[in-house]
Amino acid sequence: MSGDVAISALPLMGELVVPAVMRVSAAMPDTLISYRSELRYADLSDCRTIAIRGGAEPVGDRLAVRWLGRIGVALVATREYVARRGMPQRPEDLAAHDLAGHDFSDEAAPWSRWLLAHTDRQRFVFRTNDESVLRLAIISGRCAGFLPISSLVWSGELMELMPARDEWAAPLWLVHDRGASQVCRDVGRDLAEIMGRQLS
Repeated sequence: MSGDVAISALPLMGELVVPAVMRVSAAMPDTLISYRSELRYADLSDCRTIAIRGGAEPVGDRLAVRWLGRIGVALVATREYVARRGMPQRPEDLAAHDLAGHDFSDEAAPWSRWLLAHTDRQRFVFRTNDESVLRLAIISGRCAGFLPISSLVWSGELMELMPARDEWAAPLWLVHDRGASQVCRDVGRDLAEIMGRQLS
């Protein structure tokens, strides 16, 4: 089926969402899919936009919502950073580490809330709203930060600073307008199926 679909996803989702999008694209070659990494909640009223959102279940009469699962994150740094700065033994030790983070409210993500609750202060030396830039900052060896657990598979130079915790994981939802175009609904269905398998 031909048409175009836009996908709006929170920063940090690219590593999970893009491979699934590529599989859907291969199965639907006449469909142009664009991807936007953005903090703002997308306007779904154009009936061709799908949002991938974290946190509480989105609510609204016009919304079709699918549960995807939970995305796990890890606090990571390069081996060079660990050799220079050491491994934190307790959460409180993170106050002495240089961190890179997302350019949004520190209460917006579960791992950020955990960090605020367990350290007297947080030493953020770099913030960005771009997932790939955050990864580059961490890989530079200058700082540590939270990335999807899958980053440890794809980036051999990274290692965990502390074991991942369930409380850092974020629930994910796929959302589109109930009146969305057929191609948008088809893409949403296939994306939810692929991503749900990855997150379960």
